[in-house]
Amino acid sequence: GGLTALTVLDLSSNELLSVPAELGALTRLTGLDLSSNRLTSLPVELERLTALTELYLNANSLMVVPTALGGLTALRWLDLSENLLACVPTELGGLTALTELWLNDNLLTSVPAALGELTALTVLSLNKNALTSLPASLGGLTALKVLYLKGNLLMALPAELGRLAALTTLSLSRNQLTTLPAELGGLTALTALDLGGNQLTTVP
Repeated sequence: GGLTALTVLDLSSNELLSVPAELGALTRLTGLDLSSNRLTSLPVELERLTALTELYLNANSLMVVPTALGGLTALRWLDLSENLLACVPTELGGLTALTELWLNDNLLTSVPAALGELTALTVLSLNKNALTSLPASLGGLTALKVLYLKGNLLMALPAELGRLAALTTLSLSRNQLTTLPAELGGLTALTALDLGGNQLTTVP
């Protein structure tokens, strides 16, 4: 029950199989790095860390994201990449302060429409999953500057992506796209567009 004054805790690159529930007592934490361990689950007590602005859970063996993470409303950076996630809880849509969300290198076949509520988000990385489609609600990410979608199974894109007026980088390489919505022509801030390794026969 000690160390309650801690604001930053780095336990990355160890061999942790679990995290003690007592971690939830460190309510002053603003940064928690649990990356590069062997975690398969997280204690529900993490929901008490409401001061957290940065949470690194990448490079573990997590199969589930606790819905309780949706209550960490101060979070600005959440890295869940390189895990074994097959789905993302809709509760993450409550992280309205989030500016970067990293979900690359998982087993996602879809993402919840609630992610479209993350209006502060500037970076969304979904590279190297198994996504077959995207929710139209992602068109509501008005602050988004970078969208990484390479290495998925996308055959089409929602026209609503053309509403991402702040987008500067869009990576769609190594999917199964045969056409693109004409609305992508509305991405007037776009400076980098990667469409390599698809099945396009024309571009709009």
